[in-house]
Amino acid sequence: MSDTKEILNMILHDEKLLNSRALRDRIYTDEPILRPASQLRRPAAPERIKEMKGLAFTPEAYWKTSAWLFYTQGKFMEDYEDSFSYDTDFVKYYPSYRELSTEQLRGYFSWRTDVRRGNIKKAPSPFVFIYLYELVNCIGSDDPNECFSRMKSFCDSYRAIDDSIVKYTDVWLADMIVYYGLDAALADELNDIKYDKMLLTLINWESYSNDELFEAIDFLSAYQLKKSLYYSAAPEELKTVLVRSFVSLSRFFRDKRKNSLIDKLFGNMVECSCNMFASAVFYDRQPMRSCEYSLNDIHSFTCTNGKWKCRKYFGNRGRNGRLGDLVRAVDSLMRDKADFKHKISFTGVSKSAVKLIQSEIDSFYEEKRRKEAAKIEIDLSKLAGIRRSADIIREKLIVDEEEISELRQSEENVCEDEKSCESCCELPLDNDEICFMKALLYNGNIADIAKSCGKMVSILADSVNEKLFDRFGDTVIEFTGDLPALIEDYTEELMEMIPDNKE
Repeated sequence: MSDTKEILNMILHDEKLLNSRALRDRIYTDEPILRPASQLRRPAAPERIKEMKGLAFTPEAYWKTSAWLFYTQGKFMEDYEDSFSYDTDFVKYYPSYRELSTEQLRGYFSWRTDVRRGNIKKAPSPFVFIYLYELVNCIGSDDPNECFSRMKSFCDSYRAIDDSIVKYTDVWLADMIVYYGLDAALADELNDIKYDKMLLTLINWESYSNDELFEAIDFLSAYQLKKSLYYSAAPEELKTVLVRSFVSLSRFFRDKRKNSLIDKLFGNMVECSCNMFASAVFYDRQPMRSCEYSLNDIHSFTCTNGKWKCRKYFGNRGRNGRLGDLVRAVDSLMRDKADFKHKISFTGVSKSAVKLIQSEIDSFYEEKRRKEAAKIEIDLSKLAGIRRSADIIREKLIVDEEEISELRQSEENVCEDEKSCESCCELPLDNDEICFMKALLYNGNIADIAKSCGKMVSILADSVNEKLFDRFGDTVIEFTGDLPALIEDYTEELMEMIPDNKE
């Protein structure tokens, strides 16, 4: 016996109640104390809902489709509003008005009233899908653009509450654009069309920047490079080599192979039959139409006598595994080249592709080495000292007659040295630079040499470094403070090239 029955039994057999004067003086008939919910009086259904339900029993409804009935009932109720509290969750697949009870219908129309006023709350899934079915059928407005805008706005808000609708709504939004002939630009923010845009970037790789190519590769690759440890350590290097490798492979397939690199990675475009608004309750009001529509260069539709076909890159319209193999290979080979602590392996990439990637890696590091070798750093903290030196030099240039005589004598001595410098003509240096190098190599007077040439010491040093870079692959003169000095590793070789020639 349940607890409820025990309590009722105790009340009915209570001696105080049975012996009371009121009970003795009155006569009672048998009457059920508790009634099931089905016997309780329900609130009367609104007249509009009664009329809507009656549409399902008209003679026309017997031979029409369920999609027609949904559209007809929806248009009948498109401006209806209600205020009814309903908080019971339930599940129905392919829900329609006909399948809902009066309370559920009133709950739905009350929720829809709030949605149209901008108050979007979580609801039973049948409510959400019925509302979406209304919009794809243009129930609520005869303007497809307005229905598209309402649906896009609702989806953007409701996906934060329940993102399970996204796998349906992105497809239905694209179908709305095609079916109703809306502006193709409306599809740009849909994930499926973003896929096309990124793929078009890779197809037309010659027309896009390195940054745009990297964005497309990262969007489409199954191997997510930005989660790589090596990418965190050297993002710009990895991005540069990845894009160069992709371009190099694309050029190789264009010139040496029948099919393009994109065909190898993503397959070919295919035309297949399709259904507009698949998985939705949709009433096609133009069942025998014929038309063509293009969302972009690689995604188009044709309809012939109501039969729709779609032409695009089918298969997995998400991250691509073959492209992911290529990206992982670049990451792995870059780690090996940089001797990165954490190594990874790769598969699915041909030997010729690996060879091209390694070539791009070697080329990148050679360019980097040359740039670093030629890099001239300016220490701004030494500018004050440079200005003081310039003032001293300026004062020394203002000389009297005795100093001029001494300077001429010094110049005669320097000229004798210049004659001996002509024996070094095989070097790409002029006489001033050779004499300057001799002064460095054999402890000559650097200041006098620079003064006789009419050039600053730093100018002569920079000129020599630039002209000898191709031979040594490095600078040969560096500055210690304000004084130039030869790099010790190159001194012996420079002495062989520039002998002293003094007896």
